[in-house]
Amino acid sequence: MAVGNGAHQTEVQRLRDIAWKAIGTATVDGAVRERYWRAWENHCRLFPLNERGPNLPPNNVEDMLLTFAVAVREGQYGLGGRIQVQSVEVALRTVAQKYVLDGHCDPRKASPAQHSLNLPISRLLKKFKDEDPPPQPKLAIPVSTIQKIVTKYNFSPHHSAVADLVLVAFFYLLRVGEYTVSRNSRPKRTIPLRKGDVRLWHKGKLLDHESPLPTLLRADSATISIANTKNGTKGAFVHHDAFGSDVCPVAALARRIANLQGMRASTPLSTVCHPPTRITRISDRDVTLAVRWGATYDCLMEKGYTVDRVSSHSLRAGGAMAMKLSGATDSTIMRIGRWTSLTYLTYIHSQIGALSAGVAWRMSQQFTFQNVG
Repeated sequence: MAVGNGAHQTEVQRLRDIAWKAIGTATVDGAVRERYWRAWENHCRLFPLNERGPNLPPNNVEDMLLTFAVAVREGQYGLGGRIQVQSVEVALRTVAQKYVLDGHCDPRKASPAQHSLNLPISRLLKKFKDEDPPPQPKLAIPVSTIQKIVTKYNFSPHHSAVADLVLVAFFYLLRVGEYTVSRNSRPKRTIPLRKGDVRLWHKGKLLDHESPLPTLLRADSATISIANTKNGTKGAFVHHDAFGSDVCPVAALARRIANLQGMRASTPLSTVCHPPTRITRISDRDVTLAVRWGATYDCLMEKGYTVDRVSSHSLRAGGAMAMKLSGATDSTIMRIGRWTSLTYLTYIHSQIGALSAGVAWRMSQQFTFQNVG
């Protein structure tokens, strides 16, 4: 009987270990969580009367959280420079979640039923937010800039491949991490596009990836499958038709596939093959350089743009803007961009004059109306 109980306990422990391992790896911010928890442990040492240590919520936890927030804000547990309120919120949330996972109450709240943070903490964060400069989102770029990149950014085979990815990113509203492999070893949820994630179609039939380039360029549409996205969406499909232009994304995908012939289906689309054996890889920095080159070549700096507000993110913003200006519905933009809400509206910048063209004139028209309330 004792043996049976021991076997049961072993099985329970095995299941428990699997559960907590899954809990610990459910998010991809493990390095950030560990860094802020170590910072919290260091901060706790500043309070010698706190004998409970960092693994138990201290008696004066609110005072410690407030001082911890200020220390994080000042950069004492980072690179030394002042950081913005979002990072302070992450640090406090990291500490709170660690305590909650250990079976304690959220130390940021006086009661488990309380939805908002304790007033001192919420007001401190509000003050930090008020002090931070306004956000400077990356600006959308027009299709004319994309055309300049596709037709002129051909200094080498690698540059031409970058131009093709820029074109694909613009029309498929891709985040940079969805088509380039990061040089950062930090784990991420997104799986960058691979050769096998692209389908080229001709009259309703799939084209073999190993077909000659002229055959692939006959594709009249193309589908990409994004295996895993930043927001957790899996298996998202986006489809576009070809339209026979310099800025046709289907032709760009055909050229990318042709360059990867002989490679495995798992080969990242950002890989560039240089016969006979040399291989290069397109990075997010390559894309940003191409976009800024195109913005300069397209004279966008004379139209109110600045270099620091143009980057790889401008492609996704530009694609969303182009769809909006062309009359696409919100649901279409959300589907192609894989947005689950109207957050895509943050990409529709008020700096783009075309969005407000004629609005002032229409507002100036006189209407006769009456109050029926």
